[in-house]
Amino acid sequence: MEKDSLIRGMVVTDFDGTIYHKDSSFHPKDMDTLHRLSEQGFVRVIATGRSMQSLNKVIDSSFPVDFVVFSSGAGVYDLKNEKLLRRQVFSAEETVEICRKLLKLEADFMVHHPIPDNHFFHYYHTGRENPDFFRRLEIYRDFARPFDFQEVEVLEATQFVVIVPPEEQFYTRMSEAFEDISVIWSSSPIDHASMWIELFPSGSNKGAGIAWLAEKLGVAGHRVMAVGNDFNDLHMLEWASYAYVVENAPLQLREMFTEVASCDRGGFSEAFQRFCSAEFPGEEEHG
Repeated sequence: MEKDSLIRGMVVTDFDGTIYHKDSSFHPKDMDTLHRLSEQGFVRVIATGRSMQSLNKVIDSSFPVDFVVFSSGAGVYDLKNEKLLRRQVFSAEETVEICRKLLKLEADFMVHHPIPDNHFFHYYHTGRENPDFFRRLEIYRDFARPFDFQEVEVLEATQFVVIVPPEEQFYTRMSEAFEDISVIWSSSPIDHASMWIELFPSGSNKGAGIAWLAEKLGVAGHRVMAVGNDFNDLHMLEWASYAYVVENAPLQLREMFTEVASCDRGGFSEAFQRFCSAEFPGEEEHG
């Protein structure tokens, strides 16, 4: 998609827990807002930690969104034209080095294949108790295989997923061990208690993915709004000129950014209304 002077702005939303609720799906008000956004000249973007394979279990190209920043910014996808626009991966040499460090740290981890096949992964388990690790493994059993160094050492990996009980000290150790790459953490979307620490190529995060897309489309930074619900949204929330978090977000995020209604009460729509009131004062209400 080329730069378009008719674009009024960009509206970005996280997926799980922000606009999509695993029990109640999408709030009708939010779906109505997404449809109206296109008519009003706004680019609609989902920014998610999911791979495209995982996201496609819930939505397809008919969903009222234009682009997807997926795998926490490692990839950017044109949903309407079903076209991959951007991807970032670790080289085979970097993949080997990271594997060695994780083995030394005695971490339970999964190393994912390069985009667009990053739903496939190899897994390594230390033998310690880690229920959430095996819950994720069971969900993606068809795409998982045990860790084999000879197979992994020739792999250009998209990301690593390290799953541990909620220990902030472990996150600090990870950050110190991997100073030159992106270390992104969030609460587990499965048990909501364990910590997921994801490793991506340097500069790969939701904020960087959105910034790249905004520049490609010619959208001014002050016309970008983002709404999220967890710490893996932090980069995009800090980058966007207008940043909101839903009521079900952790307290620390709600103290940092403007709070809106919860995911299951149309928080995305409230965020957009606030954005319009601030950026387009005096205009007719937009959805």
